[in-house]
Amino acid sequence: MKILITGAKGQLGLTLADLLSKHDLILTDREELDITNSSVVNTFVNKVKPDIIINTAAYTAVDQAETEKETADKINVTGPKNLSSATKEIGAIFIHISTDFVFDGKKKTPYSESDHPKPLSVYGQTKYDGEKAVEQIGGKYYIFRTAWLYSPYGKNFVKTIIRLGLEKDELKVVADEIGCPTYAYDLASAIKKIIEKKPAPPFGLYHFAGDGSCSWFKFATEIVKLSTGKAKVFKTTAKEYGLPAERPAYSALDCSKIKSLGVETVSWKQSLKKCIDVLKS
Repeated sequence: MKILITGAKGQLGLTLADLLSKHDLILTDREELDITNSSVVNTFVNKVKPDIIINTAAYTAVDQAETEKETADKINVTGPKNLSSATKEIGAIFIHISTDFVFDGKKKTPYSESDHPKPLSVYGQTKYDGEKAVEQIGGKYYIFRTAWLYSPYGKNFVKTIIRLGLEKDELKVVADEIGCPTYAYDLASAIKKIIEKKPAPPFGLYHFAGDGSCSWFKFATEIVKLSTGKAKVFKTTAKEYGLPAERPAYSALDCSKIKSLGVETVSWKQSLKKCIDVLKS
């Protein structure tokens, strides 16, 4: 299959490139393809004619988005809209990545695909608007909502905590926000399984995240322990930490729908160990 991956220099894009290497890959980042420009996207897609487009490009600076709404909107809404439209025109499959931050965190049980989103931040709103744009265009699409993504690549919470755990004696980490840490390798593996499955699974919206949930505090504590850091991790609240963008207090994802297709999730602790082992090697 010929597969176009946008955001190919990001952690999920790089992981997908590794896992899908047997396919004919077209890897693009902002330098090669401006997804916010519809004419550029149409020309590019019609030229290369991929069987599948996987959009991993996103504006993910959650706090910065509060003051850069226009930029976040272009990348998170206009971008997927352009890509989805161009994909539909050539009859290809479009895969878009979204987030648990589309929810307000008021639930006490994991969110399913049927729960109505109510974003708390500009970032969450733009990601939800991006989902709606893809759904409205229709065609053959999959939207995968995921959460708390990390990998050996780029900047992420795991790599930051490993570094700080070695550098500092104490760390304060938010304990009143609960979610599902997700290893990019596991998400990429799920996407690979879906696109290689015959016949193709039903198109639409799916949740995929690490199995189980925890707070950022518990996540950080496990990271420091597995990476043999010296820092002691202490609890703080989201309010005390005082970040500009509001986050959902609870955003665990129910992955029953994708599991029904034979795509299994992996314990977040098990996957975290795998990632840290890779970073140590």
